[in-house]
Amino acid sequence: MIWSPVGEAVLAEEGASRLRKGQRNIYVKWLVSLRGPVEKGDLVVIKDEKGDTLGLGFFEGIGAMAVRVLSTELEDPFSLLYRRLEEALRLREKLKLDNFFRWVHSEADALPGLIIDVYDDVVVISSTSIGMDKRVEEISAMVGDLFRPSSIVLKNDSRPRREVGLPSERRVLSGGKTRAVVREGGALFHVDTIKGQKTGFFIDQRLNRIEVGYLAGPGDRVLDLYSYTGGFAIHAALSGAEVVAVDESEYAVTEMRSNARLNSIELVAVQSRVKEFLEGDSSVYDLVIVDPPALAPSRDMVSRARKTYTAVNATAMERVVSGGLMFTSSCSQFITKEEFKKIVIRAATLSNREIMILGERGASPDHPIDPMHPWTGYLKGLLLRVE
Repeated sequence: MIWSPVGEAVLAEEGASRLRKGQRNIYVKWLVSLRGPVEKGDLVVIKDEKGDTLGLGFFEGIGAMAVRVLSTELEDPFSLLYRRLEEALRLREKLKLDNFFRWVHSEADALPGLIIDVYDDVVVISSTSIGMDKRVEEISAMVGDLFRPSSIVLKNDSRPRREVGLPSERRVLSGGKTRAVVREGGALFHVDTIKGQKTGFFIDQRLNRIEVGYLAGPGDRVLDLYSYTGGFAIHAALSGAEVVAVDESEYAVTEMRSNARLNSIELVAVQSRVKEFLEGDSSVYDLVIVDPPALAPSRDMVSRARKTYTAVNATAMERVVSGGLMFTSSCSQFITKEEFKKIVIRAATLSNREIMILGERGASPDHPIDPMHPWTGYLKGLLLRVE
């Protein structure tokens, strides 16, 4: 793979201005011209219309994305990538996390389009950048050198990839192990990096799941909606709560039951769509968790997602005992924090319940937020008291 620039990308003033302010994603509307025999994924020198050099990046040419900016300096890109990986790993080590964490969080770690997650001794690489795709073998080698995992898995099958025409694939890059057991506070979870959603587990909810374990107590009735493999449910059950966990995926429910056995606890795992479960369930609970998938994965789905978020939160509130608690979240990057709060307030009105917001929650600190790229802070959560 060529690790030196093969051409130039010339930006209009708006694109140049945004890059100087820290923007790492340059869109086609800001691209004036492309000079040289440049193909998708190639390294290019980025310049403004005056000819001044702005930096170095990958030419993407996919969807609305023109260039992913790697640096505002002309430096060796191979060494730069290695250094960024090392810096990101050192940060996670300082955070003193358990045996799993997000190693690279895309733009927030100055590696736009790249996600790397660690599950014990298994590392998962995921990309939405053709520039990163073309160098995945070299990135894998860097990961192996820095971390020494037993196995490295490529999980490139996300919706954003499909939407821009990037191929989907799941394969083992090195080693042969694809499953791991991770420790989160006092809970243990199986993670299947090939069959599981995303890279295998939802690392971003780590602190929120642990908090639920503190909030739930012996004998409390807990309802965990969109439970996946039992993240919130396991923590609540370990605290002595009576837990009902709901997910429509057969894989998720099977893994949830396996995780219950792993932790030597009991819970009721229900395979059902959440809407249908709530329509048929008249029970009330001391604590309800609502953690749906991204209901607005694109801007054109925001209106429908807003209605779905409102409906499920309203129905969930009806299942909370007076004075009980509810944790609700949204991982849709196109639903802002303020909009999500309005949705939850609207849901309270529709369900004839009064709510008190006890606090706002976000992602685990291994998911840093870059203010110039607000979507890196995509996860929004609210802890509520429901009257």
